[in-house]
Amino acid sequence: MLSAAYALSSSDSAQNTAVDPDNRLFWRANRRRLDVESLRDSLLFVTGNLDKQVGGPAFSWEKPVNRRTIYGKVSRFRLERFLTLFDFPDPVITSEQRAATNVAPQKLFFLNSDFVSERAAALSDRLRSGKGDDTSRIRNAYQSLFGRPASPDDIDRSLAFLRSGPAEKQWPLYAQMLLSSNEFSFID
Repeated sequence: MLSAAYALSSSDSAQNTAVDPDNRLFWRANRRRLDVESLRDSLLFVTGNLDKQVGGPAFSWEKPVNRRTIYGKVSRFRLERFLTLFDFPDPVITSEQRAATNVAPQKLFFLNSDFVSERAAALSDRLRSGKGDDTSRIRNAYQSLFGRPASPDDIDRSLAFLRSGPAEKQWPLYAQMLLSSNEFSFID
């Protein structure tokens, strides 16, 4: 984890792509999607709802819990639907690595899930309670969720969306859009 190759970003370089298009020489990091545990924990963390308690008994998925996903109970007979949707391995058989799928139900989950809607409402409240105007809130959102500053184009598009309706309705939708973005779900 301390190597130079591990610390690389996935930014492209035309010069390097011409020489090594398959990245066999590791001149950049390969882009990868967060696994289901990291994705759920990230959704809870950025909204300020992650319970960081270490250890303790496993929780049941039957009611909403804000503990880290690693503490969730895994049943061999009835695996949690959220876990299976995002490629959690089948606990009945062994597998050397997880499958990585990118299917429509995964994005539909971000549009229709109560869990994501609740996280979006919490993120919206967190952003709106901060000091400053909408532009500073947008900058804060981009820094918190994506670890980068918002570009002028990001700010312009965000402001246009937020001003297209009442703030009470637009901010939760905006937060849901940010949480649903590929930039949030993938590591660059």
